[in-house]
Amino acid sequence: MSERLSLAAYQTRAADALSGVIRQVAELHDRDPAHRQTIALKSGVTLLQSPTGSGKTLVLGRVLEGLRGALSRPVVWLWFAPYSGLVTQTREALVSQCGGLRVRDVATDREPNGTRDGDVFIQTWATVAASNKDARKVRRTSETALSFDDLIASWRDAGFFVGVVIDEAHLNFGASAKVAAGFYLDHIQPDFTILATATPSDEKLDAFEQKAGIEVASRYVVPRAEVVEAGLNKVGLKLGVIRFREGDRDLIDHEQATLQAGWTQHCRVRERLKEHGLAVSPLMLVQVEDQAKGAEDPVKRVRDKLVEIGVDDAAIATHTSGQPDPDFHSLAYDPDIHVLIFKVAVATGFDAPRAWTLVSVRPNRGRDFGMQIVGRIMRVHPSVRPIHGQDALLDSGYVLLTDPDMQMGLQAAVDELKAVRESIELITDSLDVYEFGNADKLPGVSEARVPAFTPRPPEDQADRQMRLTHLIEQGLVASDVQGRPVADQDRAIVLGETLQHMSDTPLFGDLPEREKPATNIKSSKPSSRSYPLRKDLGVPKALLRELPPDPMKLNDLVQDIAREFCRSSDVTGLLQRKLTNAHLDLRDLFAAEVRETVDLRLRLSNARVAEKAQLAFNFNDAIDPRALKRALVEELQKIVYERGIEADERDLRRAIDLAGMKEPDKLKEAIKTAQARNVLTDANEPVPEQYFGPEGLSQAEKSAYGVFPQEMNKEERDFASFLDADQTGTVKWWLRNVENTRWATRLMLPSGHRFFPDFVVGVSGRTTPDAIALIEIKDDGETGRLQSDRNVEKIRVQHREYRNVFWTYRSDGTWIRARYAEGLHKIVPNDRFDVKELVYLG
Repeated sequence: MSERLSLAAYQTRAADALSGVIRQVAELHDRDPAHRQTIALKSGVTLLQSPTGSGKTLVLGRVLEGLRGALSRPVVWLWFAPYSGLVTQTREALVSQCGGLRVRDVATDREPNGTRDGDVFIQTWATVAASNKDARKVRRTSETALSFDDLIASWRDAGFFVGVVIDEAHLNFGASAKVAAGFYLDHIQPDFTILATATPSDEKLDAFEQKAGIEVASRYVVPRAEVVEAGLNKVGLKLGVIRFREGDRDLIDHEQATLQAGWTQHCRVRERLKEHGLAVSPLMLVQVEDQAKGAEDPVKRVRDKLVEIGVDDAAIATHTSGQPDPDFHSLAYDPDIHVLIFKVAVATGFDAPRAWTLVSVRPNRGRDFGMQIVGRIMRVHPSVRPIHGQDALLDSGYVLLTDPDMQMGLQAAVDELKAVRESIELITDSLDVYEFGNADKLPGVSEARVPAFTPRPPEDQADRQMRLTHLIEQGLVASDVQGRPVADQDRAIVLGETLQHMSDTPLFGDLPEREKPATNIKSSKPSSRSYPLRKDLGVPKALLRELPPDPMKLNDLVQDIAREFCRSSDVTGLLQRKLTNAHLDLRDLFAAEVRETVDLRLRLSNARVAEKAQLAFNFNDAIDPRALKRALVEELQKIVYERGIEADERDLRRAIDLAGMKEPDKLKEAIKTAQARNVLTDANEPVPEQYFGPEGLSQAEKSAYGVFPQEMNKEERDFASFLDADQTGTVKWWLRNVENTRWATRLMLPSGHRFFPDFVVGVSGRTTPDAIALIEIKDDGETGRLQSDRNVEKIRVQHREYRNVFWTYRSDGTWIRARYAEGLHKIVPNDRFDVKELVYLG
């Protein structure tokens, strides 16, 4: 038998108070036996509210022990615990610390003879009040034992008081409140009732009171501060939420990272205990969810991840309803066990005085989580009590939560923490927060899924007319739309630009392009006429068009890309990148100041890295990303072999994935370079002999058709006038390069899309085929649209034969030449546009 413990001062006060209530109620029964049941229901119910770990079982046991022989009649006590595990724990505690009591088992010992003052029967409600086989057996009289109901009646006939202790009362008053209340009221009809709880759930307590018709006449509340001062509860509870550094969040398995963080904290506690010379092996608790039908076993999943982060498999124990450990209660005291994995159903069935850290990977946590699960880590180990209050690390319990949704931003985390705080405030009045990594996210900020392409509505009338005119020119919107109401115009713009976006996406490769009706088919409108091609200007018969590489030679292209990317990127430097740094910041939930920072090393998840990297290799429909990744891995394998670098295939694949995400521009540059070497050129589609347009178009001296085409917006029309007015002799002719027509020149982009520059210009002295230069006009040079991903991709490519494309836009009435700034990753103004520079190939 263990050494008998002395009660702390607050425990003594609580025990005296409860004993005093029972004595007074007993006197009322003696004075007015005719109203026994009324007295029991209205005055005989007492509530002990005391924090988890404060020794409620010890206090209640000493109360019952102290009442032996103190009342006018002997008492038999029925003690109800919410879980079978707690029945065993309570029985062991009473046998060890309350030797004056005799602990009995209603399932096996229902003999009335020999019953004595202070006998205690410990069971769950299900043992006697349920409809299962065992409960029916207890409630049925046999040749060898009385029924439980007859046993109670025999006690009353013998002059015994009957008392009831309901431990963890807020849990006992759950879904079975009606059944429990009926059995309590109709069958037991106790003279005294003691309710004990750490933090009562008022709703459940009220429900039980109403159904049983009782009133809690007396309530004794033990302040947590007194429990802390006595060295039985830790000073604080620190709650952890993982928030990764920007860029790392999607590369890490959140659950494994939380386990890693919990294990790091556990190891800190273990080392500090050693520093104090205390022979205490701390315990980390891991709570998992219930296994869904057909889903993987959460216990095995978590165990595998713990082993992967370095926890010895032999140091991990598990206990769930499906995998009960027969020596479960000894696990909490076994120093060789460092991690205990459990489910919520058994959470309140054990004490773990050596537990400091709790990791919960369960997605839903409510009030019961705060009341009971967290309570497992608030107890103070007896060996640590001599230094209680002297070491901040050992004076706190640590809880780490993991939900992917909780990582979406600070507000989501705070909302969850508030819910937890509300459920644990009565456990601890010192609540801090652990945060990991980057804290740049703002409250309310979340990462939304990128929607499908939807054009923005026009900003003003000028924007509306410009975009509508362009769509009419492209044959995507009927011309009579311009005369319709504004709402109809806006709807037509959105639909037309959506169709244009869809037509610009080569889902099926380089399919034959549609003929533009206004170009190759003579208009039936009587006001239209043809304008012949001016061959005297030197306009070539056909333009050189870039076409996708030969599909039969795509393997050559893919291998070329792999060589180029591995040559230009730092992929070998990523081979050994298996970990990433994070920081554990200790901060109060409602205050931003950081009190402590702990360095963490978190493991990258190969699966998460591969999943995140999919988009990096999947931006060109003509290139199979699987084939590209295989080629990259093979090329990297050659490099590591030549350099004598040791790496397995997992390292190679992870390095390729990381490089693709870290250096997407270099991957696109590699595709651009390789594609330039493999792209095909074709001049089989002749420039139309005639241009069909309305009568009366303005004449243009250098225009390929002698007029300014109708299919130009204002900026394009003004730039065409600028070219036509050239007096330097640089511009020989110019041609509007009509997008998506078969004859128009185009460039193949790394993404597989096609780029049709706005103008084709014959330039005196330029050393390209037919002395051609290409020009792209932007009418949005000072807005964000210029910096779109598509424009950034376009400005970085060159035509295989015609070479560089000149970009220009107008600023304050002056045509400005634009260029791509590599370091800024944006399009910036270069200098004033000068037609004389069209001769240069760069």
